[in-house]
Amino acid sequence: MSVLKKKAFAIIGGALTVAIITGGVATMYAKAAVKVNSVTISKSNMEQVIELNGNVASNDTDVFFAPTNLKVSKVYFKVGDVVKKGDLLVSFDEEDINNQIALLDLKAKENEGGYLNSIQTSDRYSALYSEAKRNLSVLDGQINEWQEKIINKQKEITDRSSELANEGAKLQVSIIDWSDKPDSDEYSNLQKLAQNNTYVQSYDEKLINLQQELARLQTELAGFKEYKAEMTSQKAQSYSGILTEGGREQLEAGKEATELTIADEKEKYEIAKEGIKAQFDGVVSSINAEEGSILTTGMEVISVDSIEDVCVKCNANKYDIMSIADGQKVNVNVLNNNYTGEVSRIEKIACLSGANTGVGVDVKIDNPEGMILGLEVKAKVNTASLENIVSVPKSALVNEDDKYFVFVANSDKKAIKTSVEIGIQNDEYTEIVSGLNEGDIVVWSDSRDLNNGDDVRF
Repeated sequence: MSVLKKKAFAIIGGALTVAIITGGVATMYAKAAVKVNSVTISKSNMEQVIELNGNVASNDTDVFFAPTNLKVSKVYFKVGDVVKKGDLLVSFDEEDINNQIALLDLKAKENEGGYLNSIQTSDRYSALYSEAKRNLSVLDGQINEWQEKIINKQKEITDRSSELANEGAKLQVSIIDWSDKPDSDEYSNLQKLAQNNTYVQSYDEKLINLQQELARLQTELAGFKEYKAEMTSQKAQSYSGILTEGGREQLEAGKEATELTIADEKEKYEIAKEGIKAQFDGVVSSINAEEGSILTTGMEVISVDSIEDVCVKCNANKYDIMSIADGQKVNVNVLNNNYTGEVSRIEKIACLSGANTGVGVDVKIDNPEGMILGLEVKAKVNTASLENIVSVPKSALVNEDDKYFVFVANSDKKAIKTSVEIGIQNDEYTEIVSGLNEGDIVVWSDSRDLNNGDDVRF
């Protein structure tokens, strides 16, 4: 006799109870509801904050350079010292300054002597220039005349050569005409005349004389041109030494320019007697001089960073930079003191830092009093502020292949998997653009993953 087997299912107190009856004996199995966190959807405000690492830096650095060659007398501060506007930072050796001024006076005398020497030298070149100018005028006429003679002589040679060649051509035509009577006296005579014409074309006395005359003319022309080159060189060389009115003005301008340069150098030395003074309240950031050292013109001496105009220089990755814009408000904590500021500059070129590519972001601090330059800090940038939106805790959001879901508890206390579209996020919440309504109860578990249809308890 077979044993009757039955299965019965019932919902008891929100939990699924399974009764399996086998051979008249019932065994009960209960699937417990999942303990969940929950939030009832309602509209609220939300801010998106991006945290950036950065360093406190000055927006205004005053770098002092040596205006001229100077010997340092004393440096009054060290790197990191706070200075006030007007403080004497570096002084220079006054005795050395006076010696330099004396050397400049000697240089001024040298400049005056060189000017006078140039005026006296110019007279020596005037005669050479005049001679070359006169000869060149005559040579230009001779060269033109000889070039015309050469052209005419070349034409005579061409005409004589053409005449002989034309005679030869006529003979060749006659030979062809008599070619059917090769044994005739006329044909024989034409052959002799043609041979004689070929000889004459190469050794014609008149043609040779014309060619010899052409060679003589060309040799004479070459002599004229060579002499012209000599005179042209003499004219150019002598002209450069003549003080024409323009040359005199140029020389005088050079003299005045040197005088101004000397005067400017002397003024710099006079100013250097006052030393280098701070132009604003700040911190000494670098010193490249010490007592007794010799500075050269343009050498960096000392620099001061402003402590009144301060920023935080940050680096944003390629994802964060998409949300950052000029003017966004920023909160910074330095040594347990809170400061406010705003994004003042975003670099337009990415830089590689280690293995990551970042973009520089500057945050101008509103009231930097008490900040220490160079400290590493974290800047929290408020990149978005939304009102009357739907949002859920980030822990309630499920990401599956870049598609987002949440679980909504229905009236039977079952977790229903619901697709949503997300917006901005911050450290705690994510904006829900669509998929949820006010009053929906979103649930999630910190201890396990929920499945669609799971029973839940709050």
